[in-house]
Amino acid sequence: MSVLTPSRLRRGFTLVELLVVIAIIGTLVGLLLPAVQSARESARRNSCVNNMKQLGVATQSFADGSGGTLPNSIRTGLRLSWHTRLLPYIEQAALFDRYDPSQTWSKNTAATGFTIPNYVLAATRIPSFECQSAPNPDLRFDYDPQSGSQPYAVPATYAKATTNSAGTDFSNVSASPGFCAPSDYGPTVYVDNALANTSSPVVPDDNKADVAATAAPVANRGNATASSGDGLLPKDYGDGYKPKLSDATDGLSVTILAAESAGRPFLYRKRSRADDTTNTFPTLRVNAGGWVRPASDISIDGSNATGTAFRSSPTKVVNATNGESILTAAFSTGYYGTDGGSEVFAFHPGGANVVFGDGSVKLIAGDVSIRVFSSLVTRAGNEHLGDKLKY
Repeated sequence: MSVLTPSRLRRGFTLVELLVVIAIIGTLVGLLLPAVQSARESARRNSCVNNMKQLGVATQSFADGSGGTLPNSIRTGLRLSWHTRLLPYIEQAALFDRYDPSQTWSKNTAATGFTIPNYVLAATRIPSFECQSAPNPDLRFDYDPQSGSQPYAVPATYAKATTNSAGTDFSNVSASPGFCAPSDYGPTVYVDNALANTSSPVVPDDNKADVAATAAPVANRGNATASSGDGLLPKDYGDGYKPKLSDATDGLSVTILAAESAGRPFLYRKRSRADDTTNTFPTLRVNAGGWVRPASDISIDGSNATGTAFRSSPTKVVNATNGESILTAAFSTGYYGTDGGSEVFAFHPGGANVVFGDGSVKLIAGDVSIRVFSSLVTRAGNEHLGDKLKY
């Protein structure tokens, strides 16, 4: 039997050595984690940029096949959104062929010649309409607030109705209504009259727009008058108005087509939900979000820095909030009427992505002035901002 000499004894780590190793590993993880998170956000933002480029190209393709006419949203009678009109141009032709454009999006019965109600199709999630940086996309389904067009009251729970095995109808609408799938993007339709610079003689003001709508929205209807404050995709004002690419006399490369308004219909202020309930349909919500809804268009009307007050002494136009709560801007009443109350908002650090009329996508800084941003929204404002026109 041999005896181990001291030189052959196996010596383990001391407690101090273990603590030093753990501290080193913890430090490395602490240094690495922000880099990993940054890389993930960079990938999500690139995906968002690709989505918006696709929507920009799709809009141009639509115009190419329609003599330059653009796919603006329609609200008179049937309610048809910009997103819906783009479906054939973003590889969603099969969905569009099943959609009845002669019926409003919340129609819950199929019309002659169609087998699936629009309301069932509206629940289809479309990746090109969703920003990956926006949280909980499967919980952010929107609904139709116009009770006269469908038989459901405001849902008490956020359990979505499911489709039957054939995919032609909802199977449990008595317990839960069908919801429309979300979109984190919307066309910037106009600069609100509340932002108009009324000083005389005009003194440039960073918190006012050089060019804005000539009149405030009409009670219970929303914006109802075409003006020099219109964006590239103004809504149909009820007279069959069809905008064209050629209307953008300011230039397509400096006229925003669409922007992010992420997180809808949940209400976000400074990247935090204003209503953190998850089991009920949120009380604090934006009247917008569903890709089939024309109300998901974005009007530019500004807010305070916290996103809690709108149009009165505004200082922010990007990333303060994704919209005004339906509690203070109820559907079919008040300032917006049947229009939505969305604001430009994203979950990307530093700003929000926008796509211009020429198909280019840029990140607009969150501290952009109302004056500069408004000039990028109007299509024929003829604003002259010189070297301030940067992003």
